[in-house]
Amino acid sequence: MVLNEVYPERMLSDNEKFERIIKTINKRFTTYGYKRIKTSAFEQYDLYSKVKSSINQNEMIKVIDHTGQVLVLRPDVTIPITRELAQNFPDLSSELRYFYVQEVFRQPIDRNDSIERTQAGIEYFCESSAEADAEVIALGCHLMKDLGFNDIKIELGHAGFFNELVRGLPLTPLQIDQLKSLIQAKNVVEIGPFLKSLEIKDEVREVIERIPFLYGNPADVIERTKGIALTEKIQDTLDYLMDIFSILKLYGLEQYIVMDLGLINHMGYYSGVIFQGYVEKFGKPVLMGGRYDGLGAEFGTALPAIGFACEIESLVKATESREVTSRLPIDIKITYADSRLEQAISIANELRERNYSVLSFSERKEHADLRQSVYSICLEKESNSFLYKGKNVQFSNLKELLELLVGGLEPK
Repeated sequence: MVLNEVYPERMLSDNEKFERIIKTINKRFTTYGYKRIKTSAFEQYDLYSKVKSSINQNEMIKVIDHTGQVLVLRPDVTIPITRELAQNFPDLSSELRYFYVQEVFRQPIDRNDSIERTQAGIEYFCESSAEADAEVIALGCHLMKDLGFNDIKIELGHAGFFNELVRGLPLTPLQIDQLKSLIQAKNVVEIGPFLKSLEIKDEVREVIERIPFLYGNPADVIERTKGIALTEKIQDTLDYLMDIFSILKLYGLEQYIVMDLGLINHMGYYSGVIFQGYVEKFGKPVLMGGRYDGLGAEFGTALPAIGFACEIESLVKATESREVTSRLPIDIKITYADSRLEQAISIANELRERNYSVLSFSERKEHADLRQSVYSICLEKESNSFLYKGKNVQFSNLKELLELLVGGLEPK
């Protein structure tokens, strides 16, 4: 299912795009084995104020309950999910996959922005491995393709690259934040003078100055790191990123991947691979994520994990420059002769129980809905036919119909 297939319908409203995007997201996350999870809209302020790697507390929307306790409207989903799993699974004996579609609430920097935004994302609790990290990035890329975007770019980086470079340097937290901002903005004009004002070795300064240029095709970026004074840990990080890229090539997604060693995410709990996704003619990321192996320790247990989130409102805006006129195609459309109403209802109920999306119409109202379907079923007065990819096959009962649907998909 793709978002940009054009059918003879009116243009979609933003509300229809919103709902359609969520439906596509739910389906794609489910195909990767994720189960939906929900968290409370109100959380204790201490949950976020005491977690070292949390969001900016000035962005939180605080409220007071009837007991005088300070609560916050949910500013983040990853932290409460991790807390809940830490309480229920003190030892991660098996991998856990969850997804969510929920509102988050933060004070916006721009007064014109909304306090409330809808996030959809996944949390994959598993040991760190190139295979697991590549699978999550592939899921994000496949989701963007499902939504109909063709010009997709996934920037791939690692939180450990910058952290290792500045480890041990005589920098204050404020100076580190300033340096992060300059690197994130790729401000090559100001990075040099800023570094010269600090007491750091020339060879380290030269490496940091080169970070904004370490962007592009992964193989080319790695080639440009040669000759840089790297520690063994930094080299291991670069090798790991190339392992992820090699696996993404197996998914057939290499054309969408660029490496950015200057990639820095504002969520401080990311500790490993980080990534963000862009789509055509939209100036900010529509998808952001990374690995956060240390967050579970904030709640007294080891819960290594990787995840990402995308903002539904941004995805809606990203479709504004494109002609999106269709709704999601349905799985199955049933048309029936008036005398076959009972059979049509019976078949529709059975197929819905098997998780197919079904629309059913009398042949008198066949054109009441112009959405396309993957399969078509026609119940005429004395015959039944099944249509798929231009092939029309007769069937006599429900069992034969189900065999056509699941038996290799294409009827013989």
